[in-house]
Amino acid sequence: MSNKTLKQRIALVAASALTAGFLSVIAAPSANAFNTEDGYMSSTAGSTGLVSSTISSNVYDTTKTAVLLSTGQLLVTVTTGTNVLVVSAGAAITSATTIGNVTADQTCTVLTTGQIATIKPTGAAGTTFTVSTYTEDTCGAATATLSERATVTIASSDLSGTAVVANSYVNWVADDTTASDPSATESAANAADTTGNLLFLGVRLRDAYKANISSTSGALIATASTGAVVKIATATNATAGTAATSVSAADPSDLYISVGEATADAGWAGTVTVSYNGVVIATKSGKITGKAKTLTVAALKVGSNSVSGANATSLAYQVTDAAGNNVVVAYGDIVYSSSTNAAMVSVAAGESSNTTSDVGTATFTCAQSASLYGTADIVLQTTLSDGTIVKSNAVKVTCGGAGAAYSASWDKATYAQGDVATLTIQFKDAKGGVANSITAVAATDQVITANQMERVTAHAATAKPDKKGQLVYTFSVGTSSGVVAGKYNAVVSFPTANTAGAAIGTANVSVPYEVIAGASVSNADVLKSIVALIASINKQIQALQALILKKK
Repeated sequence: MSNKTLKQRIALVAASALTAGFLSVIAAPSANAFNTEDGYMSSTAGSTGLVSSTISSNVYDTTKTAVLLSTGQLLVTVTTGTNVLVVSAGAAITSATTIGNVTADQTCTVLTTGQIATIKPTGAAGTTFTVSTYTEDTCGAATATLSERATVTIASSDLSGTAVVANSYVNWVADDTTASDPSATESAANAADTTGNLLFLGVRLRDAYKANISSTSGALIATASTGAVVKIATATNATAGTAATSVSAADPSDLYISVGEATADAGWAGTVTVSYNGVVIATKSGKITGKAKTLTVAALKVGSNSVSGANATSLAYQVTDAAGNNVVVAYGDIVYSSSTNAAMVSVAAGESSNTTSDVGTATFTCAQSASLYGTADIVLQTTLSDGTIVKSNAVKVTCGGAGAAYSASWDKATYAQGDVATLTIQFKDAKGGVANSITAVAATDQVITANQMERVTAHAATAKPDKKGQLVYTFSVGTSSGVVAGKYNAVVSFPTANTAGAAIGTANVSVPYEVIAGASVSNADVLKSIVALIASINKQIQALQALILKKK
């Protein structure tokens, strides 16, 4: 083994005369071999069909890669000293400066300073082979030490320079600096911001060999959905755009797309579609929360005119911008604005804050008077930091007393075994208004019997009528022993309500319904179906036989 003052290296050929870099860019067929030690192109005959490489220069490495056309050939040279060069299955050494140094099986040769070996692929497209150099001067030496190795992929055609979606990155990033270069992962937090700020998409397009596309002749197009403007630019230049579409012919391996509101304070929620030379690379969803524009309020309960204080969680509120995005507004900023019946309801206030994904709650207060019941349309409002007042819709709220009368109804008149039946109880107060949702109906204060049915819904200890003054119960039709068809009456009793409504004649109610037996199938029916099935199969067989005979 010879003495060496410098470590030997393997070199694969590139197409461009780079002053530094060892097959680090996409390359067309070249007429030169790369001298790795000094970092320049030698004047020897070159490789052909070398289309891609991720191999860096001036670094001894055993994980280098390249892509070579199946019709091409790879030339390798060493810089100084004597080296053993070995190729794995999938390629063969077809010639060398000293042909006598090539082994009979064409897998190994000995190269000295400046000598060149020609390697041609023999494997199928899509497979790989390796080219390795060792610090040895004899093929097959047991003491050889690996210097470098390149894994070469055999390709049937040159796919370099064509963007491949699976290999490219278009991700939401924190900003338009190189510190936010796109990668295989992204943070969802970068896809949302607030009014006046920009969102940024980082773009890095790569080809089938996962090499960056650096062409300046392609067209990268970004198009935002209604409500946003975009701009494509290089790092630190992605300022706000002026239109919903932006086009760039710049190198798409390191570009940024800014996304901003088309109208100041309006917000935006939508998508940005990114395409390159007519091929859609990605469609990304984003959101910019704008200035609060709409306050929406809905009633959740019937308020009480006999229980003092605010009716808890009796209203729900949500705030949105012009684009429909939820805007968080603290509950303390939600206040009463007006009422169509101020004598009955003149107090309302926020109770718990909303979020970007959930509603907030508010209360309203009924005047404590049995004579003040019924409905009123109330409006709430909030004042923004710039002094803008946003008023809600007029929401209809109801005030009433405790349940003193009730009626009941089934959802259907007739049920079969296995059906699910729903029984709705409608409560009224002593004045005939809708009963409130504040006074509970005790679990011990309800008795419901329904023959041929099993109760499914348990009565909660603190059950209260809903915003319509109703309680709803669910039953399963039939029993464990079957069902007896017939007409029945469910008996519904709320003793406390009966007492409270004695003056107005409140009493138990009965609710009629009918139960029918489920359809049954006799043995004769089963046999009849089997006979019909066999006849159908025989007809299909006969039709198939006729078709076969016709074709002969």
